[in-house]
Amino acid sequence: MEKMSKADLEKEEILNPEKAEKRRRRKKKARIMAVVTVICMILVVCCTGFIVVRAMGKNSIMSKATSPSPSLSTDLNVMDKVEQWQDGWVGYNGKVYEYNDDIMTFLVMGIDKKSTSPQTGSGISNSQADAIYLVVMNPHTKKVDLIAVNRDTIADVDVYSQPGAYANTIKTQIALQYTYGDGKAKSAQLMEKAVSKLFYQLPIHGYVAISMDAIPTINDTIGGVEVQCLQDLTEVDPLLKQGETLKLEGQSAFWYVKYKDVNASHGSSDRLERQTQYIQSFVGQAKSAFKADVAMPLTLFKKLSPYMVTDIKADEVTYLVSTAAAYKFSGEVHNLAGESKTEEGSEAFYVDDNALYQLVIDLFYNEVPQ
Repeated sequence: MEKMSKADLEKEEILNPEKAEKRRRRKKKARIMAVVTVICMILVVCCTGFIVVRAMGKNSIMSKATSPSPSLSTDLNVMDKVEQWQDGWVGYNGKVYEYNDDIMTFLVMGIDKKSTSPQTGSGISNSQADAIYLVVMNPHTKKVDLIAVNRDTIADVDVYSQPGAYANTIKTQIALQYTYGDGKAKSAQLMEKAVSKLFYQLPIHGYVAISMDAIPTINDTIGGVEVQCLQDLTEVDPLLKQGETLKLEGQSAFWYVKYKDVNASHGSSDRLERQTQYIQSFVGQAKSAFKADVAMPLTLFKKLSPYMVTDIKADEVTYLVSTAAAYKFSGEVHNLAGESKTEEGSEAFYVDDNALYQLVIDLFYNEVPQ
């Protein structure tokens, strides 16, 4: 199209105003289309960037698995009946199972030390993992499962005499594995390894270790958590009377989740029962709080940062946050079956191996049709 001079435009405006108006409309439409095109390009770039970040996050999470798949023994009788047996399959109770490698599993720990500073000198921390949970996200069922691990579970624990100097492996309470590190990332990594080994080398895709001192902050940020007090804890808080229904706030929440009666034969089991009850109530309250304030997860994350050690990175958080809304938590927490004993004045919990094997099959495997 030939470009008109300013004089020609002025002449056209006088001699043919209708034509001039049409020309102005075409130019305005062209400008609008240009702006729309730029906006669309920006949106495409932004959306593509978000998709790329999500994809990077998912790939990053899956690449951090502590092992390719659990190492489960298989029933040879089942194997013999299958014509084309594949590596990784498991024969159990007359059926064939395959590991669901799309599952994401995270280790969440509550640490008993009130200070967040690392240990110095020997490299041995005085912290222990008093609360140990596995968060299992299954994208096939869009379901989240929680597995509670008794902190007194007898397991293989790697002992270090000084920073980086492995001494030997002993059978002791799994919570003590956290002690043989720096009280931060190294301790969390050692716990991740020990828990994975307990669950037959289960792949774990990340860890979060939070000081128990953060409980009041977590609790109060979502508006408190209502429970019916399972045991009498008036020794540490007069509000915590057995059978009393109350909304936990501040230090009451801390003592309800943290307190352990060292004189009771099942002190750790009692505490684990309270922790499980608290988490079940917490999830419901947190959902309501997050609906009322969409910025609350970010607020909570910022408040927890001084108390928290994690290897979950920003792109991984982006992926998890963007997908978590589609998942449902049934409210059930899977407690490991087993037997508690008192040994040399300390509690020892021995896992029922058959029940643990069944739990791993139920949560992490899919049946292969034959």
